[in-house]
Amino acid sequence: MSAFDTLLAQTIQSAELLSDTGSNEERKEYDQTNPVALPTRRAALPAISDKAVELIVTFEVTSEAAYNRLYTHPVWPQGQSGCTIGIGYDLGYVDAQHMSADWGAAQLAPADIATLGGVCGLKGASAQQALPRVKSVSVPFAAANTVFRQVTLQRTIAQTIAKLPNAATLKPDCLGALVSLVYNRGPSFGAAGDRYTEMRAIAADVANGNLTDIPNQIRSMKRLWANQPNLQGLVRRRELEALLFEEGLG
Repeated sequence: MSAFDTLLAQTIQSAELLSDTGSNEERKEYDQTNPVALPTRRAALPAISDKAVELIVTFEVTSEAAYNRLYTHPVWPQGQSGCTIGIGYDLGYVDAQHMSADWGAAQLAPADIATLGGVCGLKGASAQQALPRVKSVSVPFAAANTVFRQVTLQRTIAQTIAKLPNAATLKPDCLGALVSLVYNRGPSFGAAGDRYTEMRAIAADVANGNLTDIPNQIRSMKRLWANQPNLQGLVRRRELEALLFEEGLG
C-alpha cells in the first residue's frame, strides 16, 4: 500500500478525526457569493482519480456502510451549516429551485423534494430547529452517490479549473487533490490575507508549472488548525491531499 492508502485506511478507522470536517464552511460561504454553473457538456471537464473521490467521501460520510447507518436521513452538522442530505449536500446554501434541479424526480420523490425545499436557505440555529420537519425524508446511498458524482463533484472541478486553468492538464491524482482542497476551503486562490497565503502560492505554482512545491504549500496550511484539538481532521485531510498530489507526480 502507498503512504496515501495507508493513511486513508487509518483515517477511516479514526472516527474522531472525521467528526469535525464535514461542514466545509469556507467553501459554502464562497459558493453562496460566487455561484458556479456547470458546463453544458460534462465531457468538457477532466476527471479526478478514484482515490480523490474516496478521500472526499471519507471526510463527508466515511463510507457507504457508515452512510447507511448514520446519514440516510437529513442531519445538521452544527455551526453555520444547514440541514444536510446525501454526501455533504447542505440545503442551507442552496435555494429550493436549485435543490430540485440537482436531485430531481429520478433521485428523490417529488413529495420529498417539496419537504426539503422548506428548509433551503436556513443555517445555524434556524436549521437546527427546522431539522425535525425533514427527518422523515430518506435519501438512499445510490441517490446520494449519483448527485455527489454528477453534480457536486462536477461543480467543484469546474470551480477549480475556473481559478486554475492549467490544472486541467494535471494527472487525475494531482487534480483530485486540488479538488478536495477546493471542496473543503473553496477556490479562494486569490483571497487576501495571511489565511490564504498558501492558496495564493498554489495558484502561482500551477500557473508556473512549479508542481513539486504544491504538496509543501498544502502541508503548510496545517498551521491554521494545528492548535485546535477539535479540528485535527483538517490537519489529516491536508496531509492526505499532499500525499495524493505527490503520487500523481510520481
